[in-house]
Amino acid sequence: MILQFFEQWISLCSPQTAVYFDITSISSYATNLDFVEWGYNRDHESLPQINMGIVSSKEGEFPLCYQVYPGSIADVSTLHNCLKRLEWLGIKDVVLILDRGFCSKANLLKLNKLKGTISFIQPLTFNFKLVKHLIKKHCREIHKLPNAFKIKEEILYYHKTSVDWEGSALTVHLYYNEKAGIDQRHNFLAKLLDFEKEIKSTTFSSMKEYLTFRDQHLPDKFVKFFKLNRKSMTLVRNTRVINSHLVKAGYVLLLCNSDQHERDTVLNYYRSRDIVEKMFDVEKNHLDGKRLRAHNEYNADGRIFVKFIALILHSTLNQALRGNKTLSNYSVTEILAELSKITRSTINGKDLISEISKFQRQILNALKISHENLAQT
Repeated sequence: MILQFFEQWISLCSPQTAVYFDITSISSYATNLDFVEWGYNRDHESLPQINMGIVSSKEGEFPLCYQVYPGSIADVSTLHNCLKRLEWLGIKDVVLILDRGFCSKANLLKLNKLKGTISFIQPLTFNFKLVKHLIKKHCREIHKLPNAFKIKEEILYYHKTSVDWEGSALTVHLYYNEKAGIDQRHNFLAKLLDFEKEIKSTTFSSMKEYLTFRDQHLPDKFVKFFKLNRKSMTLVRNTRVINSHLVKAGYVLLLCNSDQHERDTVLNYYRSRDIVEKMFDVEKNHLDGKRLRAHNEYNADGRIFVKFIALILHSTLNQALRGNKTLSNYSVTEILAELSKITRSTINGKDLISEISKFQRQILNALKISHENLAQT
């Protein structure tokens, strides 16, 4: 039934340009649900969880379908089934935009096999040797003045190149934000130097003592930026690693399997990826979906599906508000609170609707609901 709903809903929405896929975790106290497992909890809660992936459409910003995964499954492992589901549901001739969490060599090869059906935009992670190679190779070219452009109030630099990926030609769009680069370097060095001040006077009598100190006191994000000076037996900066880290500041590299997308289009698609993140926020914080409360698989499936329907309705209402100058400054919560004042009562078998205020009438008009027909709904 749920799959049939997805098919009909996607057919009605008809995504035409781009779809987004991302995944979140939903914590649960349940102990008898197979999918509830310990894993990386995005809300940083010490609870087992399920993982939930949502595909959404750029047009209208509607959720299209979802998939539930065991809580221990990493993001990067979910893409295979997502691609199968897109195929089954007939989603094609669109651009699939992903988050960095899905970036892996295996996933990129799977995505590239869909060329001609689905194109993709995948932000590359900086632990790929290819990324460091491309930045080093094109850093001088991208900084040239003719490559600067303005988008809204932001100045960016751009360069487009192609790479060979397992025998396939792929396109890489390089973007550089000079201001962001300076800010990222400054923030990183400020934290690094503050931490260095705390540990600078620490000396070790043996390698074992150093390793114990490293495991207990060095935060994971700083471990690689320091090393042991065996002569003085003190911690010193790992200059090579720090320089390698700073090189990437200000850069975004987007990999595509199509060279038909222009500079601004690719950037717009990528920056709109928070559509799904906003949906996760609504799901958890506005629709009471932060916890999965169910005693069996059947109830869990039902609750998740009902929340998804509520998310569709929330998205629909939000779109109607944004398209109305009078109502655009109101939140969905405020609009629903106002509509909740409308009451219906039955007297002698006939329905009677309470008085409709001017503000309520504006809301109903924006939603294309006739107040005369409220008694029949």
